[in-house]
Amino acid sequence: MMQDLSSMEVGKELNPFAYSPGDYPEKQVMIDFIEQHHEEPAVDIFLDELAMNGNVVKDSMEEYLSAHQIGSGSLKEVLKTPRHFFYDLENEFTPKEKECFELGTFAHMAFLEPELFDKVAVAPTANLATKAGVLEMLRFYESLNGSRNTCDENWKMTDLKDILDYEKSQCKFQVIRPEHNEIINALKKNYYWYGGGIIPKILKGAMAEVSFYGMDESTGLEVKVRPDYFNIEENIGVNAIISFKTTRADNIGKFIYDAAKLKYEVTEGMYQKVMTDITGRNFNCTIMIMLQTVPPYDVAVLWWSPDDIQLGKYKYEHAIMTVKECMDNGWFPGFDSLAESGSHGIIDMKLPEWSEKELHPVDVDD
Repeated sequence: MMQDLSSMEVGKELNPFAYSPGDYPEKQVMIDFIEQHHEEPAVDIFLDELAMNGNVVKDSMEEYLSAHQIGSGSLKEVLKTPRHFFYDLENEFTPKEKECFELGTFAHMAFLEPELFDKVAVAPTANLATKAGVLEMLRFYESLNGSRNTCDENWKMTDLKDILDYEKSQCKFQVIRPEHNEIINALKKNYYWYGGGIIPKILKGAMAEVSFYGMDESTGLEVKVRPDYFNIEENIGVNAIISFKTTRADNIGKFIYDAAKLKYEVTEGMYQKVMTDITGRNFNCTIMIMLQTVPPYDVAVLWWSPDDIQLGKYKYEHAIMTVKECMDNGWFPGFDSLAESGSHGIIDMKLPEWSEKELHPVDVDD
């Protein structure tokens, strides 16, 4: 006899990593769309139209980091212990002092605005502790700005430096050190050449420096994400998060290893989940652009596996639920939370399998 199931309740998903084949597009969908439409003008993205269930704003990184909502960086701390999250949450964001030139920041913006590649100038190796060095640097900036000051070596050092600071503030060029010039030239070449020019096609119409602020539906907690870039299906055939990563890895395998070590899947899974909830659009693919900061300064474009994104979404949901439970209880336990229930925080320890290597015999007689 068939059992009456009308009074049954739906339980938890037996496989939290399961998804339907149609949940995530294959990269060929994007490739086919780009090949057919790459000569068409980009469709503008209007942020107010994306803000269906939250706020979508173009703000500064400092404003984003200081906002009270929970971001992926804090949630990754929960996966260590809840106390790691609490410590991260309680410590106020302090902006780091930036160098005059940051390769990652420049590359990030130049990929969206390639004309920046032509606004780069190599600074002379002048000794700014001497008047001669300050004057050399001043003449360099004057040549970029099309200006000319009457100062010479008879002026006071403080006055010369004040004029130099002013000329720097007026400069429209990205001034770099000689050692960065090789990297920028390689970056420019790869931007246009990689994959037959696929990078500018993927980024056609994309937006950067946009923050998404919303609410996690399952917990009611406020969350935030800020992708490096994002693009919409009207431009490239898919709604995509496009992440930009600089790396010192000398091969793709090492980069992927580092991605797992740094839990990139949590960030990327959270991006897709939160942006989909806020916009009502199905952001269901992640493209990662990798840039080497070591020779040969190559780039790579990587299409994230749905399995890894699904794992990231599961870790995000596990982390946000843990935060909610801790907030409700008013307690954020540390490493004792990793022990079995009733063990009073005593954690069973077992060395990893690689430590069980067979010892090679040693002949001490000879």
